[in-house]
Amino acid sequence: MSQIKPNQYDLKGERVSISYSTSSITGKPQLNLKKGRQIFNFSGNEIGVVDTTIGALITVVTEILVDRGSTSFSFLLPTINLPTQSAKLSFRTVGITTVTTTSIAGPVTGAQQTYKFVQLRGTARQVAF
Repeated sequence: MSQIKPNQYDLKGERVSISYSTSSITGKPQLNLKKGRQIFNFSGNEIGVVDTTIGALITVVTEILVDRGSTSFSFLLPTINLPTQSAKLSFRTVGITTVTTTSIAGPVTGAQQTYKFVQLRGTARQVAF
């Protein structure tokens, strides 16, 4: 029996909602992120995916300030095996907003990243594209 992997993830937390598909009609991954009143849409290589021993770390850059730094949003996706093709499974994970400080004047003293965590509840399912 082969394992059925989800390709669509929908997550919600305090002031954040995420729709992430590992593929799409174009064949590229898609990620839609709503943080507060801001809405971001990412596709293909704009979405960073790193497989780790604790799950896949998905990251997108939400803001770049020239000579000052950047802000990114990441979340961990656990490995999920669906029992059937039409199953929809719930899971919990975390989202991380990272602010990275840089300077045109050279290295920044102290911690260059600060983190803010948010608890996320999600569902995983398989959809046909």
